[in-house]
Amino acid sequence: MAAFAQRLRRAASATRLLAAWCAERGIGEGPIRIERHASPLADIPAAEVAALLDAEATAEIRHRCVTLRRGAVALSDCDIWWLPARLAPAMQAKLDATDHPFGLVVARLHPTRRMLSETVLPPGGPHALEHRALLLTGDVAPRPFALVRESYRRVLVD
Repeated sequence: MAAFAQRLRRAASATRLLAAWCAERGIGEGPIRIERHASPLADIPAAEVAALLDAEATAEIRHRCVTLRRGAVALSDCDIWWLPARLAPAMQAKLDATDHPFGLVVARLHPTRRMLSETVLPPGGPHALEHRALLLTGDVAPRPFALVRESYRRVLVD
């Protein structure tokens, strides 16, 4: 668990870390894909999301609730809130129309992660670790464009 958490804290892309981690350990097969869910897994008030994203009061904020999988193996459950105005239209179209993970779709922004919290979860449940982070653009004046809540499943660390 400690090794996974340490690598995650240093990773610019959780999706790329998951792909590498799973390949190293033989967890699942194939690329990382998403399974969409209809409702949020986490309840974060809209005003808090907007404040964390440094968004104007009238800014559109989108939400995506997904499970990341490698083959048949569920790896993590994620809520992602983002500002479509800070993404290229092609990125937004890909998020709407495909099963590609958010981190891979926005990779051209060269995002960095700013950790907000890390929680080791008690034994017995399906998840081992929860991260909350902001994704910031990788340019000279980084701006937040997404908030993520990621719950990593025990299969990654057992």
